[in-house]
Amino acid sequence: MTVIHAQVLAPPQTRLSTREWLQHNLFDGIWNTLFTVAIAALLALVMARVGPWIARAHWGVIADHPRFWLIGLMPVELALRAYWAGGLLALMVLLTLLGVRARVRPAALLSAWGGILIAVAWVMSPVRLDQIGGLYLTLLLAVAAIAGSFPIGVLVGMGRVSPLPVVRGLCTLYIELIRGIPFITMLLWFSVFVTLVSGDALSRVERAMVAMIVFTSAYVGEIVRAGIQSVPRGQMEAARAVGLSGLATMRHVVLPQAVKNMIPALVGQFISLFKDTSLTVIIGLTELVGTGRALLAITQYLHDVREVYVFLLLT
Repeated sequence: MTVIHAQVLAPPQTRLSTREWLQHNLFDGIWNTLFTVAIAALLALVMARVGPWIARAHWGVIADHPRFWLIGLMPVELALRAYWAGGLLALMVLLTLLGVRARVRPAALLSAWGGILIAVAWVMSPVRLDQIGGLYLTLLLAVAAIAGSFPIGVLVGMGRVSPLPVVRGLCTLYIELIRGIPFITMLLWFSVFVTLVSGDALSRVERAMVAMIVFTSAYVGEIVRAGIQSVPRGQMEAARAVGLSGLATMRHVVLPQAVKNMIPALVGQFISLFKDTSLTVIIGLTELVGTGRALLAITQYLHDVREVYVFLLLT
C-alpha cells in the first residue's frame, strides 16, 4: 500500500501592515488614488475653515454650566443624589461588559442589575420626575421608552401573525393607525387630551414616556412581525411535528432565530427613538435640547447659537 504524505500548508497571512492596508484600501489603482486625494483635499479645506472658528468660539456656554447640561433645573440639594445614581449605573454597565467578556451567567448579571436598579430608585426617591432635566432626562426618556415598547412590540408583532383573525386584525389596526400619526402629534395629543382626562395624575415626563412607548411599540411590532416571517416555515412545521404547541414553537424555535434578524432594525429604531427625545421640548420638557434653548435665552449667550448646536450635534 502506497502512503501519500500531504504537505501541511500554513494558513494564509491575513494581517496587513499599515502600508499594505493603505495601498490595498486607499491607493489601489488610479481612480481609487484620485478619489482618496480628492477627499483628503476636501477635508483639509473644511478643517482650514472650521479650525479657526473652533479656536475663537465662545465655549463658555458649555464649560461654565456642566451641572445644568447634566441634570437641568434640579435643585442643588438633590444634585448629589443624581450623581450617585449615575455613578452606580455607569459602574454596572462597566461590570456588565466585563462580565460578558468573562462569560458570567446571565442570571447573575440580571440579579446584579435588579439590585442596582433598586438602589438607584431608593437614591432618587426624593426627586420628582418634573425636577429632572438635561442629559439625565434624555437618557431617562429613551431608556423608559425602549424598556416599555419592546415587550409590547413583541406581543403586537406575534399577534400580527396570529392565526386568530380577531387578534391579527386588532394588532394590524394598532400598528397601521399609530404608524400613520406623526410623533409630534402623538406628543401633543398625550400632553393635552390625557391631561383633560386624568388631570394631574400624570406628570409631563410620564405623559411623554407613555406617548413614546405607544408610538415606538407599533414600529417594534412591525419589526418583530418581519423577523418572525423571515424564519423558514419548515422550522415551525418541524417543531409542530415533534409535538410542540404553538406557543412553545414560537418561544423555543421561531423567536430565537427571528431575534437575530431583528437586531439591525431594532438598533436603528432605538437610535431614532433616542434622537426623537429632542421633540419633547415642544411640551415644555428641558431635556438636552431644551437645556440648550434655555441657556440661549440668557442675555450673555444670545450670540452663542452655533456653539450650543455644535455641542448638541456632537452629543
